[in-house]
Amino acid sequence: MNKYTFDEMGVKQWLRQLYSSTVELQMMEQKLILLCLRSWLMSRFELSESQVEYLISLSSDFKNNLAQEIAFAINNQADITLEKQTNEKNTSTFPRDSVKVTEYESNKIQSDTPEIPVESKANEIFSRRLEGHLIVRIYYTLL
Repeated sequence: MNKYTFDEMGVKQWLRQLYSSTVELQMMEQKLILLCLRSWLMSRFELSESQVEYLISLSSDFKNNLAQEIAFAINNQADITLEKQTNEKNTSTFPRDSVKVTEYESNKIQSDTPEIPVESKANEIFSRRLEGHLIVRIYYTLL
């Protein structure tokens, strides 16, 4: 897979390529994410030194939870959105008493078709669908 820009468009391009690939490649991507989110992000997206340093500074629990959410989204081919402030290169525009914040919001919906009676036709389709959307936000906030 290619390296993508670490912005909303880059994430959309990565998802488009991933979701059009084979199930095996999607499963391999999930394994890489769950193995080490930091390494996966560095190999999949173009990150600056400060972004890598910030990524390293995030707690292990947060990175593990985020990795689980990303893998779940991939498994269900859900949309993933990255929302971040755009002029992170010029940190002087942010107040001295500010801190970078990363958070994620995940909504998951499961829908089932009604139970199929025993006497139903064998060719009726039963489907269980999980739908959702994962939003990852990176922004600055005042202390």
